[in-house]
Amino acid sequence: MTLVVQSKWLRFEEAPNTGRKTGIWYVLVKQNGAKRGEIRWYGPWRQYAFFPQAETVFAGSCFTDLAEFIRLIATARRKPAVADAERSEG
Repeated sequence: MTLVVQSKWLRFEEAPNTGRKTGIWYVLVKQNGAKRGEIRWYGPWRQYAFFPQAETVFAGSCFTDLAEFIRLIATARRKPAVADAERSEG
């Protein structure tokens, strides 16, 4: 099952996992499903980043939604590491 999260204008859809350590999320227009980019791990920065498609246009509220979603998936990614560290201490 594909995990989907929606904001007012955007839809974030998890891409099928092809064996990667980190997930890829498609950023789609909620109204018509047009792809506007991807959120994926960017190794040099050691964090998730947004990779927009060429010639896309975004309003400020869309950037807010993108930033909030990136924070959400980054937090979810860190939680297993925190739980593992707590188990090893106990």
